[in-house]
Amino acid sequence: MAMLIPNFMLVLKDAAACKQALEISAKIANYFNSEINCLSFDENTQTLQAKLGGAKITIDQSTSGSVIKEILRTLKDKNADLVILPITPASGGGGVISASEANKLIESFERSALTVPCNNLSFDLSHIIIPIDTSFETRQKVPYAVSLAKAFNATLHIVGVSNDKGKDAEVVIKNYTRQVCNNVEEKGINCTCEMRIGGNPTTQILEFAKEKKAGLILIMTEQETNLTSFFSGKYSEQMIKTSPIPVLSIHPKDLIISDARL
Repeated sequence: MAMLIPNFMLVLKDAAACKQALEISAKIANYFNSEINCLSFDENTQTLQAKLGGAKITIDQSTSGSVIKEILRTLKDKNADLVILPITPASGGGGVISASEANKLIESFERSALTVPCNNLSFDLSHIIIPIDTSFETRQKVPYAVSLAKAFNATLHIVGVSNDKGKDAEVVIKNYTRQVCNNVEEKGINCTCEMRIGGNPTTQILEFAKEKKAGLILIMTEQETNLTSFFSGKYSEQMIKTSPIPVLSIHPKDLIISDARL
């Protein structure tokens, strides 16, 4: 069974200031035949349909003063499978919410979320970063990554990361990374595999993403059953706050898996 995204929620405040969120939304909608539920805090929505490439879209215009409350209310009403959140970069500018607010939102709802920094950079979605750590759950995001690679005709760059230089951690990560690479290649997806041992995982991943000129990083949201993952909790918050490119935080309940032999 392939991954499905029947509908997703796009939050907009200033469409002109965050074109990247519109571009990504259009690509996801067109590939997965998704309906876009747009919560707009922007009065100028007349040209939104054209900017989204003719995708199916419903627009809820909001005049509420509480952006966070409106996002949570609309998410509950629409039961969206994914939420796209344009975030304001540290330097200021466009976006709907800050990175800190985005982290709080992601913690509060059981949905995957794509945070898109409105920094006027060009994101090359043909290169996607898949971090792998020592946790068993780290590999759960691979089927999602494969579906996105097909949607964007992308190469997956798999990187094993640990701040532990110990031999045991290195062996586990090396094995996990090899398994993921084999699985991805079996599905006909181009991929590269590397290891980055030692140092802050977030810093290692962002440097790796810059080297690969990547336009997207996939991580897991915080998991109650896993306290060892570098890509949940503190490190996922750090990633969203500091990444200059979009970060997809995948909730375990949103993973529709049938053929991931990992």
